[in-house]
Amino acid sequence: MAVLRGVRDVGRGARLTDRSGLGLRPGLILLTLLGLVAACERPDPRLRPEQLLRDSLGLGDDDRVHRVRLVSEGNRESPDPASLVIRPGDYVQFVSGDQRVHVVSFPPGGLAPPAAEFLRTTGQLSSPPLLVADARFVVTFADAPPGLYPFLVVGNGTQAPGTIEVGEAKR
Repeated sequence: MAVLRGVRDVGRGARLTDRSGLGLRPGLILLTLLGLVAACERPDPRLRPEQLLRDSLGLGDDDRVHRVRLVSEGNRESPDPASLVIRPGDYVQFVSGDQRVHVVSFPPGGLAPPAAEFLRTTGQLSSPPLLVADARFVVTFADAPPGLYPFLVVGNGTQAPGTIEVGEAKR
């Protein structure tokens, strides 16, 4: 790492000088600083847990909650969005958007063995029936193996598929 110090050059204002002998240029310094700023990820405010989840599950500002709205449009179940890409440790909240029956399940036959084992051991293979508007089924992906987690929404009418992709953990 170069040691930089500010000096004042008469007629030119302040400038940085390189005491390491590496010949750093101001443009390189600016690019490095911009790269560091870009690497600092800010939390997405849309993924902050709502007060109900904070109170009931003890979630905080660092927890990420993705929402999937469940409705029956005509004679077909309709998860919105039908696919998500999440990180290990994230939560997915399935929320009923109407007063019809919705059940979310992760059929073990469609899951990779590690994903099926994870959902089985955490008791998250299927939701109870969601019978009223705003009923919720929250799935935690803490310690979940990366991969695809296909799900089905059944209830009133034709079932609808969806997928959750758990990506690699951020470093």
